[in-house]
Amino acid sequence: MRKKLVLISLLGAGIGWGYLFYLCWAIGFSISKYCGGRKDGRLGRVRSIVIPCRRYELHIHHWFLSSLVGAISAVNGFFLVAPELFYGFLSGLVFQGIYSYSDWHRIVKRKKRSADFGAEQVLLAAETDPEALNY
Repeated sequence: MRKKLVLISLLGAGIGWGYLFYLCWAIGFSISKYCGGRKDGRLGRVRSIVIPCRRYELHIHHWFLSSLVGAISAVNGFFLVAPELFYGFLSGLVFQGIYSYSDWHRIVKRKKRSADFGAEQVLLAAETDPEALNY
């Protein structure tokens, strides 16, 4: 349902702003796809913004940050380049974050315990270097 809703809103925006909107949307989507993790919870080329707060972590997703920038810019009438380019690019970032990840809505998470952290490090090491488990 969420994917259909996002696609419908994308279609409406593209009709209003034209092909340059779609071109910048594709650029934003591609950059976000390249820089992000391949699966939910995996590290990407660009690290996520995570703010620790007592027993919780606040994960500022790129789609959330892009939505916030787009909304504030729209309210204030601000854009760095032509609106169809600016909002197209931001829409590509938002779309990729919501469409590609099933945990897109998880912003507040409990911190992991230190025992879990050690196991996670071993798994991450094995992901990047399969020989890391042969100790």
